[in-house]
Amino acid sequence: MYLLDRINNMVREQGKAVGDSIVNVDTLLNHRIDYTFSAYAGTMLARAVRNQHIDVILTAEASGISVAVFTAMTVNNEQWPHPASVVFAKKSRPITLPEGGYYEIDSFSRTKNRPVKLYLGSHVIPTGAKVFVVDDFLAQGTTLAALGELVTQAQAEIVAFGVVLEKTFEQGREELQRFGAPVYSLVKVIGLEGGVIHLAPPSLS
Repeated sequence: MYLLDRINNMVREQGKAVGDSIVNVDTLLNHRIDYTFSAYAGTMLARAVRNQHIDVILTAEASGISVAVFTAMTVNNEQWPHPASVVFAKKSRPITLPEGGYYEIDSFSRTKNRPVKLYLGSHVIPTGAKVFVVDDFLAQGTTLAALGELVTQAQAEIVAFGVVLEKTFEQGREELQRFGAPVYSLVKVIGLEGGVIHLAPPSLS
């Protein structure tokens, strides 16, 4: 898969290891958005669920949004005229979400190193919707699990989880097992020894 190889190569070329637990990709996703990288990632994540109908692509504010949008572009090209919506959970509650009009869940931000809450308007995901949960990273699984809990609160169905980078040594997949949905990652970081990002061979799994 050319695109999968290219995604992994871009992480090797531009990513940086920070200590033995942090992958810095702020020139690709987390600070400066490389739209080509997001487009490649969105195309491959959409390919993972290409045989299933998707109603909503859900992510968290803010780094997952660009990937979610490009995922939707590919998904919607294939299932038109029944497009999927892009929804992102907010990390603060705006006044447009009145009391009783939203779901909330506690999570933890690794990049900010503090607890956060995620908020989802009760009107943005219909009951019974088929949801593809997408984010930039899977490490310990806290953010993705929180998104999964919001889907459960909305009485919708998780079709799959999809992430751009997975730090396999932090066992985040185990945190997501309770949802009974497949997990797909495009870049699998297996170690950060010696200040080098070590990747597993590319695979869409």
